[in-house]
Order: sequence, then structure tokens, then C-alpha cells
Amino acid sequence: QHKPKVLIYVEDGKCDLGISYTEFIKDKPLFEPPEPSYDAWAEVTRLYTSGTTGRPKGIPLNNVNEVLSCLDIIIYLGLNKEDILFNLSPWFHRGGIHLGGPGPGLFLGAAIVAMKTFSPKRALEIIEKYKVTFTVGVPSMYKLLIEEQKKFSYNIKSLRGALSMGAPLDRSLCIEMKEILTPNIFNAYGTSETFLNTLLIPEDLPEKAGTAGRNITFFADVRVVKVYPDKFAEPEELVERNNQEVGEVIMRSLTGPYDYYNKPHERAKRVYKDWFYCGDLATWDEEGYLTIVSRKDDMIIVGGENIYPVQIEEAIQEHPKVLQCAVVGVPDELRGQAIVAYVVKKDESLTLEELKEFISKHPMIPPHKRPRYWLFVDELPMTATGKKQHYKLREKVLEDLKKGLLMR
Repeated sequence: QHKPKVLIYVEDGKCDLGISYTEFIKDKPLFEPPEPSYDAWAEVTRLYTSGTTGRPKGIPLNNVNEVLSCLDIIIYLGLNKEDILFNLSPWFHRGGIHLGGPGPGLFLGAAIVAMKTFSPKRALEIIEKYKVTFTVGVPSMYKLLIEEQKKFSYNIKSLRGALSMGAPLDRSLCIEMKEILTPNIFNAYGTSETFLNTLLIPEDLPEKAGTAGRNITFFADVRVVKVYPDKFAEPEELVERNNQEVGEVIMRSLTGPYDYYNKPHERAKRVYKDWFYCGDLATWDEEGYLTIVSRKDDMIIVGGENIYPVQIEEAIQEHPKVLQCAVVGVPDELRGQAIVAYVVKKDESLTLEELKEFISKHPMIPPHKRPRYWLFVDELPMTATGKKQHYKLREKVLEDLKKGLLMR
């Protein structure tokens, strides 16, 4: 059903599957295709959301969005034309194209190194060979990079900065990154729709690791507002800055278009009074540092208590034998929902009893937040940009429960 009507090839030679570009434009009028608009608000890039909650949505970025996105990164990461930038993640998303990819690189005239698919071994070889100065990636990539570097000790002294994005940066990983990769670690929190919302800079880390940072950018405003089941909170209805009360993160920014391509109904679900309601739940403190606790859709309710997966996942991932973890809820007749933890081992010797004992002694995980069920898996469902897809696990967990695969 997705077969193209016309397949066009370029360069010399013949291709039996289509027609040449020269043949295709033969006898076509000069005004076709029409001249594009070049004004500041004209669409120049169309990116797609990462698909953490379902089918990706198209986001039409204009010239203003593009320029200000590049300036944001250049200013706050301290990039310059002498840098050699290397994004470990794909270029087809915001973090790929605007954080350490072609956006700021071409804007500055800096060098850009590309890698077709991520491999920790290949990435370290590239850093060593091209004397990369700045990398961008997600925490899962940095974990693999560190394990490889521990084994083979590549010469990566050229690195003067590394930015983590796409998921919370836990304290233990942050410390390892500072010790093994570079002392200058950044952590960015943002969305495809609005780009960079908050940032942790080297001076914040590792003390503020686990938080999403605070808004320090020129072109954005970020708030945490109350949550209602059937309406938007007013932008002025802020939650307390006490790191306790949970609210929804909202933002307004000149680095995003507040729009979805051909999906006005989706825009209506997210935009209210010129603020973008992103669906992330968070707390914040007096200094404005946000701590993301969950997506609205990912929240688990156990015995009437709201449970946020991120806190439990971070605690489990502190175990030295755990590589990754994702937490979801499963229906439970007595409590409404029960907590299920999917765990990817870093060390095959890890046992369930060992993990349960570790969590039972964790100061941040009281009894009602401890997983009732566990399952060791080879990998977690992830987007191409390295984000966990909890919605896929919510589908999988029902089957795993029926099949009796979940352990207690």
C-alpha cells in the first residue's frame, strides 16, 4: 500500500525499477514545483516525535525555530567553529539534528562526524581517530561506551564535553561519565515540539543528577502546574516548589512550532493559551530544578496511591549488576494495579533474590513502591532515539501474566 507512484534515480547509468531525473523533468514547466516561501515563519524541516506513546507525529519547524534552536545549543554548550561534533544518536530527531548534529555544526562551520548505526566500539574508534571534542547521546549509549572504554582504554583525551539526553541521568552513571569520558557533563531535557526546556551544566553535576535541570535558556519558559483529569490547568496554577507536589510540565518557546502536521486534533490536546502541555509529570524545587517522575500515561495507581515508574527504575538501575530497567503496572483485583519490573542484566550472575533484597533496603523505595512481579529480559522496547516505550510493555505484561512468566 506504500508503493511509490514514481521511482526516480539520479547519476549516470540505467535502473530498471524507475526513470532518470533528467527524463522525469523533461517537458515539465519551469514553475513546477512552485517556488518555496523564504519568510521567517516558513516550514524548512519536518521532524517526527520519537513514538514513546504511540505513532510518531510530524512537527513542521520554521526558520525561526531552526535558528534559535542552534543558538540555544551553541551558547549553553559553549560550542565554537574549532569543535568536532559527534552525535551518537540518529539525526532524524531533535536531539540528533539540533544538539550535536548538522544544525549547530553547520551554523558554526564546525566539523561534524557521522555514524550510520551506533556501536560502542566504533564510536570510541571515531572519537580517537578524529579527535572528537563533543559527543551527544542517551544514557543507554553512554553505559555501553563506558563498558567498552574500561576494557580497551581508547585515547579520548580530545573530549571536552558530553551531553546526555532522552532520559534521566542517574548519579552513578554521571559519576562514571565524569571519571572515564570527560569532566564536563551536560544533561538536557526537552521535547520534539519545543526543543530544549531545561539543562544541567557541569557545575550542577553530580549533585543534581537525576533531576532534569532548570530552565536557563533565552527562548523558553517552563512551569509545573496542577493536573486535572478533564481539563487543562491554568498556566498560573503552579504546584508548590517543594520537590513533593507532582504536576504537569508546560512550556512556551520560540524554538518550536506548537503544531503537528495535518493533525489539528492532536494540537488541541496539547496547546492551551500559548503553552504546550507535554504530558510529563514532575516536581520542582525553590531553585527551579525539575525532577521528572513519569508520563501521565505511565503512572501506576496502587491501592489509591500514585506511583511514578522513573523513581523505581532509577533505584533498580543503581544495582551494579543491572543494565536497564522499565516499570509498568498490571491489573490487580485487590490493589487496582500491581508493579512489574522488567530488568536487563549487566551481569548474568544476578538473581531475583539478590535484586529483591537490594530494593527492600533502598531508602527511596518504601514497601508500597516495591515491584510485586519481576521478569528478566534480553532487551527493552526502545525508540530509535533510545527512549523506553512503556506503552509496548503495558501490552506485553498482560500476556506475560497470563503465561505465568512473571516472577515473585
